[in-house]
Amino acid sequence: MAVDKSYAEYNSAQIASLNKLILRSIVDHAVVTLDAKGVITSWNEGAERILGWNEDEAIGMSADIFFTDADTDQNRPETEMRLAIEKGRAEDVRWHVRKDGVRFWGSGLMMPLLKETDADGNAIQNPDVIDGFVKIFRDRTAEREANLRITRLQDRASLAMRRSGTVGVFDYDLESNLIVSDQTCALLHSIKVESAAHGTPVQAFIDGILPEDQADAKQAFDATARDSIDLDVTYRVVAHGPRPTWLHSQGTLQHDEDGQRKHLTGIVVDISDQQEHLRMQEARLEFADEVRNLNDAVEIAQLASRVIGKTLYATRAGHGVFADDSDTIEIKADWSEQGSASLAGGKYSDLGGTGSVLHDGKKVIIGNVRSDPRVDDPSGVEGLGICALINLPLMENGKLKAVLFVHDAKPRDWTEAEITFLGAMFDRTFAAMDRVRHESERNMLSEELAHRIKNVLTIGQIIVKQSLRKIPGLKAEREAIIARFQALGGAQDVLTRAREKEADILSVVEATLAPHLPQPGRIIVTGTSIALNSQQVLGLSLALHELATNAAKYGALSNEDGQILINWESIDGLFEFSWVEQHGPPVDKPDSQGFGSTILQRAAGAYFSGRSELIFQENGIRFELSGRLDR
Repeated sequence: MAVDKSYAEYNSAQIASLNKLILRSIVDHAVVTLDAKGVITSWNEGAERILGWNEDEAIGMSADIFFTDADTDQNRPETEMRLAIEKGRAEDVRWHVRKDGVRFWGSGLMMPLLKETDADGNAIQNPDVIDGFVKIFRDRTAEREANLRITRLQDRASLAMRRSGTVGVFDYDLESNLIVSDQTCALLHSIKVESAAHGTPVQAFIDGILPEDQADAKQAFDATARDSIDLDVTYRVVAHGPRPTWLHSQGTLQHDEDGQRKHLTGIVVDISDQQEHLRMQEARLEFADEVRNLNDAVEIAQLASRVIGKTLYATRAGHGVFADDSDTIEIKADWSEQGSASLAGGKYSDLGGTGSVLHDGKKVIIGNVRSDPRVDDPSGVEGLGICALINLPLMENGKLKAVLFVHDAKPRDWTEAEITFLGAMFDRTFAAMDRVRHESERNMLSEELAHRIKNVLTIGQIIVKQSLRKIPGLKAEREAIIARFQALGGAQDVLTRAREKEADILSVVEATLAPHLPQPGRIIVTGTSIALNSQQVLGLSLALHELATNAAKYGALSNEDGQILINWESIDGLFEFSWVEQHGPPVDKPDSQGFGSTILQRAAGAYFSGRSELIFQENGIRFELSGRLDR
């Protein structure tokens, strides 16, 4: 069919105009035409945006302007034009230069502009007949940097995986709800490796998580997909041994060109060792916190057994003692998991490896009693629910005295961390037992010493009484000396009952004044609980005895109306004590100072590194003592 010439000419003009419009509309790509010598002949808006030169500046300049110096030195622009002529196109992915001198990473291609066409209007690939070149490219700098970051992360993850064998990678397709993972990730979640490489439903991964952790893990994955936040979740997965496997999953959402959420890509790390280390630290702290309140060796052993057994996921843990030169173990205390039998209270000739090795002071660690030559009768040991064990011996004067043991009903490989933890618990347990034993021995010695001191004081009373009995005119002095011996004995009783080197001040006051108490309301005592050391107890007891004796003979307790007000307080280690008599008979200051006054005026304050004073007032005496408690 013949084509009307005027229409064809009109159509060509329209096409040329359309082509210019297309070039102006392409703003994300630089479209540049060059003549056969590489001189710029056209320059679109995209080129201006990417490279910085406007059209007027660029046209007529060499294409070298947006190549780097290194590329122009190597004639890269000419090479691209040659390749474009020879192969019809030359791809270009390299650094380019903007007008301001800043480099950017550009990718695109160069093609020749061909003059000749065939009968159908198609361009003829004739290298000898070209009208220049067209170069089209984009700024890929941000994409390149992102890819480099991803590559670096992948390299680091790959290195970590090769080194540890505990890091896996996964890609979660949100549209198909399938997870593609590597072998490590699949095995950690009990997924078949063959299916993991092709995609496994996400629910299969959730099913591999312990039931008590599934809800938290699923919530974290859902929140990441819904809110476009990074994934960061820790959970436990089903394990085949006694210890759970702890995993830490981290991931980032990937979006498509339209900004739609497409993939969740991430890594999963086995952090079991770190978690178990933390658990063991917490267990040691728990034991240290609770054991300080225990004063019985069996209770300490029970606490240690429970903490050790639960921390090591064991079947049983306990403490046993050996008779002299015997292999028989008497189990004093143990802890066993639900469904396992307790051995407490029993005596056993063999719990696995209790022979010469333990007697030599060496620990026994057995992963499987059936395959360990130290176990003479595996069936007998297994009958007690023991398939794996650890025995730690306690030696005293070269002899085996006790053992701390851990049992498991299934074979297991004991880790170095578990053995270290058990050793630390062993030291803490027997240190606590030693503390209880030393305290018991100290208390027994204190009671014996107190008993002997009271015997000495009693003998002293007898000696004074017998020595002064026939001397006329010394009855009052004899009774006073005996009373002071009794006051010292009372103070010793207070210390003995306290079983410590200290006693509460209220018990000292009550014990010393007990023989002198009249009807209620005559002696009013106010003051907070304060601990006094042994010397302060003796000093205050002597002072109170002298004050009470004088009050009964001459002061507030010698009539029907007198009262005594006793008060003390301690602030920041400073101690103040007062004894005030009121409503008693008039009191005159004596002409001379006796032994009792000497105790009150001088000796009492010295026990508190301070001073004491006896004041005589018209309505009764007043005694004041000040000093320190923290000496």
